[in-house]
Amino acid sequence: MVSPGGPTAGGLRVADGVVAEIGPEVAAGPGDGVVDAGGCLVLPGGVDPHCHVMADLAGASRAAAMGGTTTVLSFSSPEAGEAPGPALRRARDAVAGGGSATDVGLHAACYQPDELSGDDVSEVVALGADALKVFLAYPELGIMASGGGLYRAMRHAARRGLPVQVHCEDGELIEALVEEAATAPTRSTATFAQVRPAVAEELAVTRVLAFAALAGADCYLPHLSTAGALDAVRSARSRAARAEGRGAKRGVGSSGAGEGNRGPGGGRVLAEACVHHIVADEGVYATPAAQDWLVAPPLRSAADVAALGSALADGTVDTVGSDHSAVPTPVDPRIASSSGSGYGIPGIGARLPLLLSWGAAAGLPIGRLVQLVSSGPADAFGYPAKGRLVPGADGDVVVWDPSARSVLGVGPVAPGGSGQGPYVGWELAGGVRFVCVRGVPLVGDGAWVGPADGGRVLTPRR
Repeated sequence: MVSPGGPTAGGLRVADGVVAEIGPEVAAGPGDGVVDAGGCLVLPGGVDPHCHVMADLAGASRAAAMGGTTTVLSFSSPEAGEAPGPALRRARDAVAGGGSATDVGLHAACYQPDELSGDDVSEVVALGADALKVFLAYPELGIMASGGGLYRAMRHAARRGLPVQVHCEDGELIEALVEEAATAPTRSTATFAQVRPAVAEELAVTRVLAFAALAGADCYLPHLSTAGALDAVRSARSRAARAEGRGAKRGVGSSGAGEGNRGPGGGRVLAEACVHHIVADEGVYATPAAQDWLVAPPLRSAADVAALGSALADGTVDTVGSDHSAVPTPVDPRIASSSGSGYGIPGIGARLPLLLSWGAAAGLPIGRLVQLVSSGPADAFGYPAKGRLVPGADGDVVVWDPSARSVLGVGPVAPGGSGQGPYVGWELAGGVRFVCVRGVPLVGDGAWVGPADGGRVLTPRR
């Protein structure tokens, strides 16, 4: 078993939906169902901090569970012109109505950031949002925040104890590059990546960290993908540590994600990586599979991938998400090529198996990997009953067989219910054998065995 203290031998018993006992002396009682995990690792259910699943909640949540993710933290997906509160309410109703196989927490996406008011933020807090999401890119979609809009959103959120997630790409720079690329005589699938260079991410991260310090906000930086962006996170934490006369804490411990990772303004600075940026690089854009790997931010250089691997090991990164896209986003028609017109990767089911397999090859301890895929995301957004195997926590359990050989797209590691994505056919070291949510079995020996509608809406603890 893998608990916050690391792997230990013994048994685990779940009763009434929560972990009742854990340790070497635990034995099954009369009437208990028993899962033999001999030779396997017993892990807390995965917590995916970054998903877009509302367009296919049933399929995506089932795919998540098949891959060992038992808690999905999804964006609320507002419709055009819809305020954050109504969009969040609609998403909550979809989950509460039996639409999900897994438990679901919700991030309140804001598509009109410059119009956001304090009352809007109070409304989503009252509805149970665990974070507010704004964007520094996508002027073509009409959702890009101005500097003033970003600052005001952070101030409103800071006053109400709500973390702010910011999509960090400099939209103005990207817009200039799109206009330039649109005049070129030819375009390819790779053009989408070329107009979103590493510097666009690094400029935005630096800006967001400065705004967060000024606003005193908790800042969550999703899908970081470049060495420069990671260095900016380290620098912000180090400045704050020096100012307070303490050492910068690295890594996610049992005390909670980012409790020592503070920025100069006193708020938490939390960093996320996504699995596609960890396992692939920009070289795929020169292959016939390029369309399958279109994502924003795009895949990066081999040097950036190596830097991200180091950041996972040294604690700079707090969480790993999938950025699962249930429905592709249309590529800006000015740069779309004939080979495809959408971007976004459906990887919710592949996230945990991919990272565990990658991490074993990279030599990362299993305890650190569990922090990245389970307890770190749970702590980042205020779900202390998730992502850990301790008495009183929810009975979300995954049995992982490290000696197995498995193939993504087959059995319990199907990469997504919303499209097959780029991972089909990848061979992994290890495989999912059993998954349960709050003690209810969902997956057993590669087959779906549980209800598809038992997921609950989660309320964060602040």
